[in-house]
Amino acid sequence: MKTITKKVTYRKFFLSLAIAGIMISCSSDDDGGGDNGGGENPNAPTLSITGDSTVFIKPGETVSVTVTLNAPGGNQQLLVYANDGILEEVALDNDITTFTYTNQTIPEGAEEGTIFEYEFALEDDANQVSTRAAFTANVAVYDPVDIDGQSLFNIDIPENGIVPDGKNIILSADRDYYLSESLSFTNGSSLTIREGATIYVKTPVEVTDPTLSISMVSGAGLSIIGTATNPVVITPSSSIAGTAEPGDWNRLFLDGSSGSLTGVIIQYFRSEYATDGLRADNMDDTNTFEYIQSYKSGGEGIYFTNGNVNAKYIVATNSKAEGFRFGDSYSGNVQFGLAIMSERIDLEDDSYEVVIRDQSSAKLANFTAVGPGQDTEDEDVYAYRLRGTGNGRVYNSIAASFFRRGVRVSDDPAGGTLAGPKVFAYGYVFDLNSQHFRDNPFGGSREVSGTILNPFFNNVTSYEEVDDGMGGTEFVPIYDKIAGIGTNDFIPDATVTAKENHDPSTVDAFFTSVTFVGAVENAENDWTVGWVKNPDGTIR
Repeated sequence: MKTITKKVTYRKFFLSLAIAGIMISCSSDDDGGGDNGGGENPNAPTLSITGDSTVFIKPGETVSVTVTLNAPGGNQQLLVYANDGILEEVALDNDITTFTYTNQTIPEGAEEGTIFEYEFALEDDANQVSTRAAFTANVAVYDPVDIDGQSLFNIDIPENGIVPDGKNIILSADRDYYLSESLSFTNGSSLTIREGATIYVKTPVEVTDPTLSISMVSGAGLSIIGTATNPVVITPSSSIAGTAEPGDWNRLFLDGSSGSLTGVIIQYFRSEYATDGLRADNMDDTNTFEYIQSYKSGGEGIYFTNGNVNAKYIVATNSKAEGFRFGDSYSGNVQFGLAIMSERIDLEDDSYEVVIRDQSSAKLANFTAVGPGQDTEDEDVYAYRLRGTGNGRVYNSIAASFFRRGVRVSDDPAGGTLAGPKVFAYGYVFDLNSQHFRDNPFGGSREVSGTILNPFFNNVTSYEEVDDGMGGTEFVPIYDKIAGIGTNDFIPDATVTAKENHDPSTVDAFFTSVTFVGAVENAENDWTVGWVKNPDGTIR
């Protein structure tokens, strides 16, 4: 911080005068006299900031603070404080009532969001000091821009949208930004987004205009750290006018090919109306993904392909395609996942809220997938689908309120035991019209003797004998339900313990040791409060 040479004040001189004044006053008192009503000091001085006490300022600019002065005993000097100490003393004309202080300049290299805090006080000729008034200079690197009546900070776009080596773009806490073109971060560049920041990505004006993206490749750095009450949000600019649609911007894309993206951290982040809410390719387990929501994506909500990055506390709400897609050879672990479909989004294609496909060997635990209701139009919509030649495994999870299908296995047989190539175990599937477990043994079976086999410890409890419509009878499984779980509701009325008290941490040490089923244990332990957006747009 640059400090202009201060004006000289003679504190010792004033102190000597004050002492002399006291001595004279004492002598006069003996005579029954005294100045100013018996030697009393004038009223204490006051000082206030004129205008805003917090301002945005660019690096290199001068700090300008106008103060209003009131000193019945006459002005002596302006006291300027910073960093818990006196910064400067500025002599004042005795009778002025306003003063503009311009002795400080913001350093040229000051980063976005850096705070410079000052305090000002007025000292009068009787050495009385006013209460301090605070002033804050908040560094804003970018120029303001008006978008649909909202003032945003316009992020500078480097040539061709490629952020050069050594450049760190910082987006400050609690600040709104506008991104007018795609950004690509490569080796040596980085992006830091702090809590409460919102990035409005330019929505295409014409149908032929491209959607914009933020891409991290080849050794770039990424830090997105929000909080449970102040998440980071990326949303299209159309959301300002309330006209946002799925796919109005492209995606946050991370490509960790050859291990070139390490140390990435994403916490408390919401992606809204993207094509893909978040796509991570080839990311390894040195990276941190926690508390992430994809809201109304035009394609996949959360898409992990290849790599083995782990994740916890993730949400996909009303995705037009899959809520969660784990593909190619992805082999990571994901715990506490919410897939919410409050309405049928796309009637043309099959829809899977959670799909493990290709050669993926993803392991999932404590997922909850809730659909729009079993009485909704009967389409090919699944809560979970395990397909391809991989070994997808799902534990302690819930599916409820779908059109007809809960868990479907295709391409490979599920196997008949917990050691089989595909597993859905210790879970609950209920409130479907039919096909809770399609073409797989996860729902168990009933032997001729009446014995019920339940090798995967899911929620089939018994079988009901019913008319098969052809003059005979058939046995239909009866499924335990969980009170409180249904369309738009993923919080159980009370904790439900998995059968056999199954603990997913016995499958992989990454998983938190719990024995309940579903993503959220109960209302007292709802980790979505404060940052997750409901289908209707309200915040939980």
